Amino acid sequence: MWSELAADARLSSRLRWPDQDSSLRRALIWLRSRGLLVLALQRMSHRYMQRRAQHGWTLGLILTRLLLALTRMPIMMVTKCDVGETVDIAPGVYLSDCGFLILGMARIGSGTLIHERVTVGPRAGDAGKPVIGANVWIGPDCIIYGDLGDGATVLPGSVVSIGVPSAAVAAGNPATIIRRQFDNAALRRTLARDIDSGSLAPG
Repeated sequence: MWSELAADARLSSRLRWPDQDSSLRRALIWLRSRGLLVLALQRMSHRYMQRRAQHGWTLGLILTRLLLALTRMPIMMVTKCDVGETVDIAPGVYLSDCGFLILGMARIGSGTLIHERVTVGPRAGDAGKPVIGANVWIGPDCIIYGDLGDGATVLPGSVVSIGVPSAAVAAGNPATIIRRQFDNAALRRTLARDIDSGSLAPG
């Protein structure tokens, strides 16, 4: 869990201070990043669930459960986020500090950036939860029900009920694929959120 949180802090620090990332900044970022606080709570909850499934109730797990019970609601209120305990989050993920995230997917891959006011989960009646691949960029104000392949990009304000293939760009309500074979690496190196769909359409 600690190595995963360290990877989250490295990514968050690089996004804020691209040319001045340092160990000191990565340590100090924990004092100001609500997104990292959400990730820490989720990773602790996820680890607790895994250990309880493996070992049953132990004194250490009972104490962990009490700690989680005391901290979960205050953290949710401060960060305005709710990330499911069962979500499997790979190391090195960014969650917006601006909050309003409701995340109930099955998995999030490493290198993924999720901006504010995003909801991800299954549609009513669906059996499976969406899977978010690695290196995905999700803009603000999105609702996502479908799977997102590695390197997918979801533009702000999109409602995604379809699966988005790897390296594709989805936009609109309902979302459609507006571009394929798009490299979102430049987007994932900054905290820019206002992306114009016209600028990403094939030329």
